[in-house]
Amino acid sequence: MGKHDESKPVKNETTAKVIPLRPTAKTKLDTSTVKLLRLADEIDALIIRHVEAGDVDPKELAGLLSHRLGTLMKHLENKEALLDVCVDVLRRQAAVDE
Repeated sequence: MGKHDESKPVKNETTAKVIPLRPTAKTKLDTSTVKLLRLADEIDALIIRHVEAGDVDPKELAGLLSHRLGTLMKHLENKEALLDVCVDVLRRQAAVDE
Protein backbone atom coordinates (compact mmCIF):
# COMPACT_ATOMS: atom_id res chain seq x y z
CA MET A 1 0.00 0.00 0.00
CA GLY A 2 1.27 3.44 -0.86
CA LYS A 3 0.88 6.56 1.18
CA HIS A 4 -2.52 8.22 0.97
CA ASP A 5 -2.96 11.88 0.09
CA GLU A 6 -5.39 13.00 2.78
CA SER A 7 -6.84 15.71 0.55
CA LYS A 8 -8.30 13.02 -1.72
CA PRO A 9 -10.88 10.38 -0.78
CA VAL A 10 -9.67 6.82 -0.45
CA LYS A 11 -10.74 4.56 -3.29
CA ASN A 12 -12.36 1.81 -1.28
CA GLU A 13 -13.53 -1.02 -3.48
CA THR A 14 -14.48 -3.19 -0.49
CA THR A 15 -17.09 -0.71 0.73
CA ALA A 16 -18.83 -0.84 -2.62
CA LYS A 17 -19.00 -4.64 -2.51
CA VAL A 18 -20.95 -4.62 0.75
CA ILE A 19 -22.91 -1.40 0.59
CA PRO A 20 -23.44 -0.21 -2.98
CA LEU A 21 -22.40 3.40 -2.39
CA ARG A 22 -20.63 3.97 -5.70
CA PRO A 23 -23.03 5.15 -8.39
CA THR A 24 -23.50 3.34 -11.65
CA ALA A 25 -24.16 5.21 -14.88
CA LYS A 26 -27.92 5.08 -14.17
CA THR A 27 -27.97 5.98 -10.47
CA LYS A 28 -27.60 9.23 -8.63
CA LEU A 29 -26.55 9.31 -4.98
CA ASP A 30 -28.72 11.12 -2.47
CA THR A 31 -27.19 13.51 0.05
CA SER A 32 -27.26 10.98 2.90
CA THR A 33 -25.41 8.37 0.84
CA VAL A 34 -22.80 10.91 -0.25
CA LYS A 35 -22.19 11.84 3.39
CA LEU A 36 -21.82 8.17 4.35
CA LEU A 37 -19.43 7.59 1.47
CA ARG A 38 -17.28 10.55 2.53
CA LEU A 39 -17.29 9.35 6.13
CA ALA A 40 -16.26 5.84 5.01
CA ASP A 41 -13.41 7.36 2.98
CA GLU A 42 -12.26 9.43 5.98
CA ILE A 43 -12.31 6.40 8.28
CA ASP A 44 -10.39 4.35 5.70
CA ALA A 45 -7.77 7.09 5.29
CA LEU A 46 -7.30 7.31 9.06
CA ILE A 47 -6.95 3.55 9.45
CA ILE A 48 -4.58 3.23 6.48
CA ARG A 49 -2.41 6.10 7.71
CA HIS A 50 -1.96 4.64 11.19
CA VAL A 51 -1.47 1.04 10.07
CA GLU A 52 1.08 2.00 7.39
CA ALA A 53 2.93 4.23 9.86
CA GLY A 54 3.11 1.34 12.31
CA ASP A 55 1.37 3.44 14.96
CA VAL A 56 -1.08 0.70 15.84
CA ASP A 57 -1.29 -3.08 15.76
CA PRO A 58 -4.09 -4.05 13.33
CA LYS A 59 -5.43 -6.61 15.84
CA GLU A 60 -5.67 -3.97 18.55
CA LEU A 61 -7.30 -1.59 16.10
CA ALA A 62 -9.90 -4.24 15.21
CA GLY A 63 -10.66 -4.63 18.91
CA LEU A 64 -10.95 -0.87 19.33
CA LEU A 65 -13.31 -0.57 16.37
CA SER A 66 -15.43 -3.44 17.71
CA HIS A 67 -15.70 -1.67 21.05
CA ARG A 68 -16.70 1.61 19.43
CA LEU A 69 -19.29 -0.14 17.23
CA GLY A 70 -20.74 -1.89 20.27
CA THR A 71 -21.03 1.44 22.07
CA LEU A 72 -22.84 2.95 19.10
CA MET A 73 -25.18 -0.03 18.73
CA LYS A 74 -26.11 0.14 22.41
CA HIS A 75 -28.21 3.20 21.55
CA LEU A 76 -30.04 1.69 18.58
CA GLU A 77 -33.26 -0.23 18.18
CA ASN A 78 -33.26 -3.67 16.55
CA LYS A 79 -29.76 -4.42 17.82
CA GLU A 80 -30.04 -8.14 17.22
CA ALA A 81 -30.91 -7.74 13.54
CA LEU A 82 -28.16 -5.17 13.04
CA LEU A 83 -25.69 -7.41 14.84
CA ASP A 84 -26.54 -10.25 12.45
CA VAL A 85 -25.90 -7.95 9.48
CA CYS A 86 -22.62 -6.72 10.98
CA VAL A 87 -21.40 -10.27 11.62
CA ASP A 88 -22.26 -11.24 8.05
CA VAL A 89 -20.46 -8.19 6.64
CA LEU A 90 -17.40 -8.87 8.83
CA ARG A 91 -17.25 -12.49 7.71
CA ARG A 92 -17.47 -11.55 4.03
CA GLN A 93 -15.01 -8.66 4.24
CA ALA A 94 -12.48 -10.70 6.25
CA ALA A 95 -13.05 -13.80 4.07
CA VAL A 96 -13.88 -15.87 7.17
CA ASP A 97 -15.79 -19.09 6.60
CA GLU A 98 -18.60 -19.96 8.96
